[in-house]
Amino acid sequence: MMNSSLFSHAEQPEPAQEPETVQDVVVERSVPRELHEAFNGFTEYVHLWWPEQYTEYGEGTHPEFETGSLTETAPDGRTAVWASVSGRVQDSELVLDWVAGHSPRTPTEVRVAFTPVSGSETNISLRHSGLGHLAEAVEARLGYAAAWPVILDRYARFMGAR
Repeated sequence: MMNSSLFSHAEQPEPAQEPETVQDVVVERSVPRELHEAFNGFTEYVHLWWPEQYTEYGEGTHPEFETGSLTETAPDGRTAVWASVSGRVQDSELVLDWVAGHSPRTPTEVRVAFTPVSGSETNISLRHSGLGHLAEAVEARLGYAAAWPVILDRYARFMGAR
């Protein structure tokens, strides 16, 4: 006869941790460029406009999109991966699994949409979502909410916006 308490001391599984409810960071800018130029300025020339204060290695760093990733290379050759490209529609949208600043095991999503406003103006909308999955979700959101406007302002100035 089996003892009914044989399994009574089994450990209870940890409840799945719900992500914190944290709003997405959304930033929009317009640039005085046609759609193709705006998209290429963002993807092909990121090393010319990305602010050094938002890099891992600082002065002399070289961020770039290469082989499906957004990486940063230090002057001494060290490399950091900021994101992998999970979606790309030429001249329209870029979707990144963002890992810069937190564990690569919990990527967040950065979606950048390019929309023509006129023949010579393009709207750029950046949405950073999934921040509630991060260990320090509220702090991360505050940091990105401060950084993304500065980063997109720098891009917009590079592209000729005032």
